[in-house]
Amino acid sequence: MTVKVAFVGSFSTGKTTLANLFAREWDLPLLPEVARQVVELGFALDMSATAETETLIFLKQWRAEASHERFVADRSLYDVLAYAEWVMEHNDATRKENHLWYESREIALFDLRARYDHVFYLPIEFPIVLDGLRPDDTAFQADIDRRIRHLLEAADVSYRTLTGSVEARQDQVRAAVKAAV
Repeated sequence: MTVKVAFVGSFSTGKTTLANLFAREWDLPLLPEVARQVVELGFALDMSATAETETLIFLKQWRAEASHERFVADRSLYDVLAYAEWVMEHNDATRKENHLWYESREIALFDLRARYDHVFYLPIEFPIVLDGLRPDDTAFQADIDRRIRHLLEAADVSYRTLTGSVEARQDQVRAAVKAAV
């Protein structure tokens, strides 16, 4: 049985829907969406985030993954790295606080290829569903999507792209997991 499953992709692509379904179906822990926890602490996300915010998200994601031998996640280090990359490119490069993220990034890149037993990438196929956290910005959504795909390919990560309806995606996940057993 699959041990560590990550659903990856930009925001509003259906990751949480699938992660919830499979965590229940496989009776595996669903990792918390750490970005929501960070917002509850008063930090801004996405285009308003800072190096400190991205570092905290990374640390919470790393700890959540390290706390479970088996899990399903609707976010992963790939997502964290993609968002942080955007933030750092659009931040003041002279801030000394940026070094918090630079060091975290180095840790995140260790063994990035082998972190998960299954990585399922969800491309942008549906309109953005506003959730009170993510922006209604299709250009930002597409940029994050591009960054995630680049990370997967650059790290030579074995992943499967899921397309179609929720039901079609569920079938694709089940087929991929069954084939791996």
